[in-house]
Amino acid sequence: MEPIQPTDMRVVTILFVLLASMCAPIATATHSQASTSSANIVEENTVIETYSPAVQASLRQKSDLSTYTQEQLHSAQQWVVISQYQQGIAADELQGAWIVDADSQTALQKFTTMILEGEIETAYPLIENEMHPRWVPNDPKFSDQWHLQNTGQTGGVSGEDVNITGAWNTYKGSGIVIGIVDDGLDWNHPDLDNYYESSLDYDYCGNDGDPTPASNKAHGTAAAGVAAGVGNNNIGISGSAPRAGLAGLQLISCSTTDTRESSTLSHERQNIDIYSNSWGPSDDGETLEGPGPLMLAAMENDVQIGRNGLGNIITWAAGNGLDDDDNSNYDGYANLRYTIAVTAVTHNGVQSYYAEPGANILVAAPSNGDGEAITTTDIEGSGGYTTGDYTNTYGGTSSATPLVSGVIALMLEANSNLTWRDVQHILVHSSRQNDASDSSWGTNGANHDVSHKYGFGVIDAGAAVALAENWSNVDVETSFSSGTLTCTQCNIPDNSPNYVSVNTTVTEPILVENVDVIVDITHEFRGDLEIILTSPSGTQSVLSEKHDDDGNDFSDWRFSTVHNWDEDSRGEWTLTVEDQGNNDVGTLDTWELVVYGTELDIDTDGDNLTNANETNVYGTDPEDYDSDDDTVGDGDEVLLYGTNPLVADSDADGLSDGVEIYVNGTDPLNPDTDGDLLTDGEEVLLYGSDPNVADPNLDLDGYYWFNDCNDSNPQIYPGALELLNGVDDDCDGQWDEGFNSTDTDGDGLSDFGEYHLFGTSISMADTDGDLLDDGEEILIYSTNALVKDNDTDMDGFYWFQDCNDTNASIFPDAQELLDLIDNDCDSEIDEDFNGTDADMDGLLDFEEFLDLGTDPFNNDTDGDGLNDGREVLSTQSNPLIFDPDADLDGFYWFRDCNDNNSQMYPDAKEMWNGLDDDCDLEIDEEVNRQEYITPSPLMSYVIINATDQELELGLDIALEQEEIERLNLTVLWYRNDTVIHQGFTFTEEMHNCTVQSTPLSVELCALNGTSNPYEIKAVLFEDATFLETNWMVFYTVWNPVELVATEDSEIVNEAGDGDEVSILETYGLVIVLSVIVAVLVLVLVLTRRNSSPKAVSRPKRAPQGFALPPATIGSIPSAPKFNDVGEYVPPTNNQWDSDKWR
Repeated sequence: MEPIQPTDMRVVTILFVLLASMCAPIATATHSQASTSSANIVEENTVIETYSPAVQASLRQKSDLSTYTQEQLHSAQQWVVISQYQQGIAADELQGAWIVDADSQTALQKFTTMILEGEIETAYPLIENEMHPRWVPNDPKFSDQWHLQNTGQTGGVSGEDVNITGAWNTYKGSGIVIGIVDDGLDWNHPDLDNYYESSLDYDYCGNDGDPTPASNKAHGTAAAGVAAGVGNNNIGISGSAPRAGLAGLQLISCSTTDTRESSTLSHERQNIDIYSNSWGPSDDGETLEGPGPLMLAAMENDVQIGRNGLGNIITWAAGNGLDDDDNSNYDGYANLRYTIAVTAVTHNGVQSYYAEPGANILVAAPSNGDGEAITTTDIEGSGGYTTGDYTNTYGGTSSATPLVSGVIALMLEANSNLTWRDVQHILVHSSRQNDASDSSWGTNGANHDVSHKYGFGVIDAGAAVALAENWSNVDVETSFSSGTLTCTQCNIPDNSPNYVSVNTTVTEPILVENVDVIVDITHEFRGDLEIILTSPSGTQSVLSEKHDDDGNDFSDWRFSTVHNWDEDSRGEWTLTVEDQGNNDVGTLDTWELVVYGTELDIDTDGDNLTNANETNVYGTDPEDYDSDDDTVGDGDEVLLYGTNPLVADSDADGLSDGVEIYVNGTDPLNPDTDGDLLTDGEEVLLYGSDPNVADPNLDLDGYYWFNDCNDSNPQIYPGALELLNGVDDDCDGQWDEGFNSTDTDGDGLSDFGEYHLFGTSISMADTDGDLLDDGEEILIYSTNALVKDNDTDMDGFYWFQDCNDTNASIFPDAQELLDLIDNDCDSEIDEDFNGTDADMDGLLDFEEFLDLGTDPFNNDTDGDGLNDGREVLSTQSNPLIFDPDADLDGFYWFRDCNDNNSQMYPDAKEMWNGLDDDCDLEIDEEVNRQEYITPSPLMSYVIINATDQELELGLDIALEQEEIERLNLTVLWYRNDTVIHQGFTFTEEMHNCTVQSTPLSVELCALNGTSNPYEIKAVLFEDATFLETNWMVFYTVWNPVELVATEDSEIVNEAGDGDEVSILETYGLVIVLSVIVAVLVLVLVLTRRNSSPKAVSRPKRAPQGFALPPATIGSIPSAPKFNDVGEYVPPTNNQWDSDKWR
């Protein structure tokens, strides 16, 4: 701020003193005094005294010329003066205010003289001010309008939106006009033009009817889209009121003045319903700026006469200066009670990083933060925030405010009769508590949850619209002002917990809405101060808190709070001021408390009748809960029962209203509640009868009910004949007296007993007709004399003698049977069968009947030829199941090891078949297996012509194929120690000495005559043993002599013609020797065979030769040693396995 030159300082000082003296209050109060009426701030009969406290405070601020720079004073071409006389052009919004053109060089002197002469009351210069749109953070773009419906699509918390889609089913803002007060509005935008009100807009910067913005002024266009972008048109975005009208009011694209602002906020106030303002003074935390008197007057007129007296709705951005510790209460526009201050929350439902706190904040709404912003309209084309027609970078409280404006449009469509105060009430009652765990939340004296961060919570369109539909208008506003209270000895200690505390007492009953606190504090560093207002209910409103603001003083600054909404104003209000910084001191000079709300018609005595009604309507004592002392409260008598609250017995029946209502339940307005010609008092006090039940002689027997013991039966009355009927016929207090000694039917039972105890006939001795007298049945047999005692089974015994009267075979003395029944009714069961064996099978009858289930009278229950005792005690077979001999071999199944095979039974002959034929648990024991084997040929030696005959050997087994397979028999053939074949037969083809394909052929073909014997052995393997059969084979080989041709000689065959040589001659000796050898070999074989008639035991270890697989005949080694053969595992399916031996 530039200092004022010394030459002008004297004039400024003189004018300041004069103005201060004009505005100084006549009435003063100390901090301990309670104000009972508003103190005048000027002398009587002045124009200023007719203004509201807010306007008066604003006048004091604006008239303090020390707050202006020299440059500002010299640049002012117009002044506003307050006078009851015409001075210039009348200011439309403030009666007695005049706009006067003035020479900046002489203005100070001129207006000082006019004040001194009494021509004007005060004056202030019209200064051009720069207003700022609420800052729009440059957050990342995301094109989804989550603020209208948050499903978590941006990573935020689902449901953190304005809950508007349900409200849109019925209301979309039709017929409601929202004025966007901003830097212009691109009204040709295709998403804004459908319902645009071109006849209602205006440009107060260009002074024309076209608010089209400059290309770099997109703030208002974006705000308009949030509020009322056209919905359901297949393009772009939707506003919160998609069918509301829009009117652009261009103001902040140029500097503003008090007159320009007031003109804008009063523009078309009968046709524009809502003024949406996303602008205000700087949010730097060091600016205290509020509307001038003309702007204040315009907004006062908005709420008083706008919308045909219902009041315009004014929404205002709470501010974006959280980073600078700014507070919305430092903004004199946002903290007006006429405005709805709106703060911002993120898609997570928490405070946005820029959103200022403040006790003046009414509601919160979604905006940018936590990485997400708001998608809305942008100036068409390349102008604006983007090069397109939409932006997704909008935010701040600038976006939250038009969002709330749109929701309010839905409320006004739902109920067009809502006043501006009704709208605030509905928002207080319907907003949703967000971020519930945040420490800023508290509960006020009216049980409202309220926060310095969030006001009453996030706006809830669905709840607000639902509440608006049936909302009843609040009562006329009233207010209380303490007047300006002077604080003496109110020095504020520097950085000390010893704060200044002042208070004032409010006695007027007001249901609180808004509270203003106007303070005048002198201090060199006002950012050090924490200022708190505490209501009688204990609710604390933080009006200012420590922050970095080195500005001087709070000069007539008006703070406001909504935190006392719906509280009772009565009681002590306390203001505390604490210095929380170093090196700066100050004083609390004056303060004023102004409470706004509706008159609270109190009920001092708590009887539900207000004091006014008790005094003016009913004449009761407003301080006595029960004026007539009948124990019924005055309110209950008037509102519930209709009795006279001034008369204790309204119906004069002798009972007070309280006794009739609370004790007897009678009608306090009817002396004879039951209509029986006896007053309620007589019945209660004299006769002891029920005043709620009529007391006639109902049976017309000549006796009133309280004399007659039964007034409903004319046969019952005092002196009547006593009958045997269980009734006191003669009303003597006894019934059926005299009948306890009579026995009319002579059955041994008294008439009294038969009638009352047994229910039998007093005139019939046998009531049930069973030939037993009633007395006999009851006294002797203890049977029911009313039920005929039959012999149901006709066995000659009554049911009480017969232990089973439904079975003719059961009766006393019947024969006892073995059947678990007491046949003879002696209380014992089957007692005649203890220790008996009726069928002589060696089993006791009880054991057979109870345990075994066999027939105790049949010694062979299952008829299998074995008596039950033998089966149980000897064979351990089941005596209940027939024991067959299925194969008819003479042996039962439990002795026969296979009762399905008649060849298998104990002592049968054991055969070689792999079965236990004799059932001795051994298989094929002692069987001579050799008897089953027949070798082929039978001779143990064989002589064959090797080149002309096949060698055929075999074993014929006298067994069925099934038995062979069961025994798993396998035959291996050996020549000497080499396996040459597997199978029951062995065939060796003739040897071709020309080809000589095998070693044996080579060996034999080298001979010419008879070979030495070759031993061929067939070994028959069984699981546990093996058998051998041997043959000695002699091969004869005939190789003809090869004739060699000579010269001049004839080649002849040895057997051919010519000189023949006899074969017998040539080989006679060899043949003889061969025959001798053959005979010897045969003898040797037969002798060896007869010495081994039985199978030998299977050797334990395989010989080396047997471990080898079959091989081609090579050299002919000696015969194998079978005694060294190991245990043999026969092959399966007769297939050769080279690993048979282990």
